[in-house]
Amino acid sequence: MAEIVFTRIDDRLLHGQVGRDWVKKEGADLIVVANDKVSEDRDQQKLMNIATPIFAETVFWTIDRTTRDLEDSFEDKKAMILVESPEDAYKLVEACLDIKSVNVGNIRSLPEKEKITDNVYLGKEDKDFLKKINDKNISIDVRTLHADKAIDESALF
Repeated sequence: MAEIVFTRIDDRLLHGQVGRDWVKKEGADLIVVANDKVSEDRDQQKLMNIATPIFAETVFWTIDRTTRDLEDSFEDKKAMILVESPEDAYKLVEACLDIKSVNVGNIRSLPEKEKITDNVYLGKEDKDFLKKINDKNISIDVRTLHADKAIDESALF
């Protein structure tokens, strides 16, 4: 059974920073990119696979398949889950996956979004989903790089 060691919200999903830094430091050997669009896009998958460390395996699944199959599909793997949005992270939590904390790493600036850090911008809906996650006693860790100091999660709500 796969153990979930890290869950990250990053609208870029899998990229060099995640592959070089977070995977190794969190002890993951399985990267699950949980995204409905990317699960169907072989070109995006090829680009993201470039960032996969040699010691890790990457799968590209829909949110639904991740919630349904992850914990039973990989024997003795340590999984890192990457999602694009707070809404997707909430769907994983609602499905009762064993997630202990959620890292918010990168969410780009768009209209109607407030700057939280240089790399994290949240709209009202994003904040609502993060609050729902936090209300389930799951901590929210806001930092882009592993070495960054996390901001106080109360600043999100």
